[in-house]
Amino acid sequence: MNTRVLIVLALIIAGIAGWFFQQQGKISPPVSMETTDVDYEATDISAVQTNEKGETEYELTAESLTHNPETNLDEMSGITMNWEPSAEQRYRIEAGSAAISQQTGELSLSGGFSLVSEGSKNTPDIEPIKVTGSTLKGNTKSGQVYSEEPVKIEQGMNRFEASSMTANLETGEYEFGQVAVAFTPADRQDKALF
Repeated sequence: MNTRVLIVLALIIAGIAGWFFQQQGKISPPVSMETTDVDYEATDISAVQTNEKGETEYELTAESLTHNPETNLDEMSGITMNWEPSAEQRYRIEAGSAAISQQTGELSLSGGFSLVSEGSKNTPDIEPIKVTGSTLKGNTKSGQVYSEEPVKIEQGMNRFEASSMTANLETGEYEFGQVAVAFTPADRQDKALF
């Protein structure tokens, strides 16, 4: 082949390549890389926390997780936590959002929470206790939780409200402040005694 033909072919190919490139449209603007106060973040989390002995403290699922290096807290949304603080006690906790310190075990739930005792292996016939409220704080290492805001408590057919709550989840002991109960007695039936 002679060089003229090769040059014409190269120009035609360059013209076609340029036309295809132009037809692809505009290139999107480059991604802006701003500094944030987030160390790392992830979605669809499924995690297991163990203690020093390698025993499972709790299992956790969350919609999203963000680690804040300034506070050293894992901030999560849409959490479900299966917590077994002792061999006798198991709990399921759900909350809108949570902040947990992996080092200290400090836990803060907000956006509404639900704490349900799943009973123990030794007493399977006892009805589970369900506590709901807006915020719950505690410590995963000590097994202590508390709420200084009103909570609702359900156990079987029993229901009541309290202004605050403190619980030791390792032993299953609860304390409630200013309890309000609605009691509906059975209908009165007048009968002759004799």
